[in-house]
Amino acid sequence: MSEATAPGTASDPNAAGVVFDIGYQRYSGPREGRRRARLAVYKDGIRKALGFGRSARTKLLPWAFVGLLVIIGVIMAVMSGAGQRTLGDAGAELLGGPSHRLYYVIAITILFVFAALVAPRLLCPDRRNGTLHLYLVRPLTSTDYVLARWAAFLTVMLLVAWLPQCVLLVGRVLGHPEPMTYLDGNWTDIPKFLLSGAAIAVVVTTVAMFASGLATRRGYASVLLIALYLIPSAVTTPLSLIPQLQWVSVFDLGQVLGDTNTLIFEGAPQGADAGAQPDFESELPLEGGLLPGRLAPTLLLTAYFTWLVAPGAILWRHYQRLTR
Repeated sequence: MSEATAPGTASDPNAAGVVFDIGYQRYSGPREGRRRARLAVYKDGIRKALGFGRSARTKLLPWAFVGLLVIIGVIMAVMSGAGQRTLGDAGAELLGGPSHRLYYVIAITILFVFAALVAPRLLCPDRRNGTLHLYLVRPLTSTDYVLARWAAFLTVMLLVAWLPQCVLLVGRVLGHPEPMTYLDGNWTDIPKFLLSGAAIAVVVTTVAMFASGLATRRGYASVLLIALYLIPSAVTTPLSLIPQLQWVSVFDLGQVLGDTNTLIFEGAPQGADAGAQPDFESELPLEGGLLPGRLAPTLLLTAYFTWLVAPGAILWRHYQRLTR
């Protein structure tokens, strides 16, 4: 090789490099800061949860659960309408029951299974694939990331909780011989089922994101969430039959959410006050939550907010440590 064509070296002061133009350009668009970054993570979370932009197989799971819950609402509406047309108001109550409240009693377990299978999609892949820190370049923070993912899954849970109730409401109204009369006498069910659905969705979302945030694999997160739902119920159910141990039902999340649902629809039991003890003899099975009896309002609300705040605080603190 001649001296003229020999490549230069780092120690050669006469060495010259060649700059290749491969088309890189500086970003000249608007810089929208944290708000835009949070919104992008939020939208991406909804897309992941519902399978938008992904294969049909990915979409199948969440939409199958949505379809199942809508079918339950349709069946309850048909039963109520059939009872109304054949037996009058008494038949509607007999076959349909207090249907908006009863729907949530039936749906709580299904909502938990849905959350156990879908919520891990929002957090686990980012940790397992090592992409979490790519999100956390400025201006996005770990708090922004967790809140955006939480809000995304809450939006999905509200859709799953409210859509079947709207179907049920429409079915009951149209199934009544005098739809406007029925709506005029039962319109208060609308804010009640919206509030109750939101109360259930907020806690289920928080607990599901807590379980998902502690695991890097979706299967482990699903098992952890189902365990948080089933194991306390299996332990507290026999213990709550002992009068001195009735308070242990506060550890059963299904019971807490079921009683919260009943509190919203029916109010506090007569005679209940801040110092009342849980009354497990005043209600029939499935009348309060998922088990016989109802917790006293003060104890119930304390348990509800504990289930809401504690997992959320642990999740936030966990992600603070992960991203230090």
